[in-house]
Amino acid sequence: MSAGSILRTIILIAAIGVFAYSAWNLYTIYHGYHAANEEYSDLADSFTSPVKKKEDEGRGGESTPGTVPQGETHEESDSRLIEDAEPPVSVNWEELKAINPEIVGWIYVDAEPVINYPICQTKDDEYYLHMTFRREYLFAGSIFEECMNASDFSDVNTIVYGHNMKNGSMFGMLKQLKNQDVYDANPYFWILTPNGNYRYHIFAAFDTGAESDVYTLISAGGPEALEWEQKMQSRSEVKNSVPLSGDDNCVILSTCTSDSSMRCVIIGKCVSSEKPTKTTASTAPGRVPTESGRAEGESESEEAEPESMETEPEGEPEDTEM
Repeated sequence: MSAGSILRTIILIAAIGVFAYSAWNLYTIYHGYHAANEEYSDLADSFTSPVKKKEDEGRGGESTPGTVPQGETHEESDSRLIEDAEPPVSVNWEELKAINPEIVGWIYVDAEPVINYPICQTKDDEYYLHMTFRREYLFAGSIFEECMNASDFSDVNTIVYGHNMKNGSMFGMLKQLKNQDVYDANPYFWILTPNGNYRYHIFAAFDTGAESDVYTLISAGGPEALEWEQKMQSRSEVKNSVPLSGDDNCVILSTCTSDSSMRCVIIGKCVSSEKPTKTTASTAPGRVPTESGRAEGESESEEAEPESMETEPEGEPEDTEM
């Protein structure tokens, strides 16, 4: 064979190899999406039920998730804004805990009711990146709580992570809350737990670096906590006048963006009369107690962020901002 023929043959073989590799990647990606859809499609129907509106009681009507009544609003003596409402759904904790005792809560976002998932937590933040709430491998993984946070959401600020999936599942729709119209229509999300149901009023929504001080865990309420909240609110891409105080309980919802060095975060403060309360039973699986009583590695504030929160499998472009 001539040198030209050999070169053409090598190029052809290389092209076939690239095509086969690309085809395999596409199959893997879309098979993963199909598996995720199968896993989570009837999840809410299986483990939750709609909560009746107060106005429907006595006439057999049921509420539709996403149409939660605003409920009562009042100021407490310490100037905290209380915005009570009925939770959108009730959760069958007995069945969920039987499947996985590491399920610590359930998240429901009023403006984007597709975000309607159990929250898992274990001592390794990498575990649920690609494991379902049933503890089976799936690229989409689970929504999960930062391992250094108390499992009962009683910390000053608690981080909840989820993948920004291209098909809009998991935290794929979280970025929509940076839209002022979407935010104004319903600026709330819920964390439901076996101990209580907590409503959060969003006061910050923005993109930030993966190493941002957003992820600084604060050990106790007070001036440091209030300063952190005010700093987060000042960065918000949605305008709001949510009042803040040093004893708020906050939750940070975090996901990836199309820029691997950036994250989209949505931060809310608990505005329910019923608030998560720290007790002797409050535990963080990532903290290892020492003889001194302080958890290993514990300090006044700590940086918390999983080493990797990939948005899509390798070879698949991430979502772009809308």
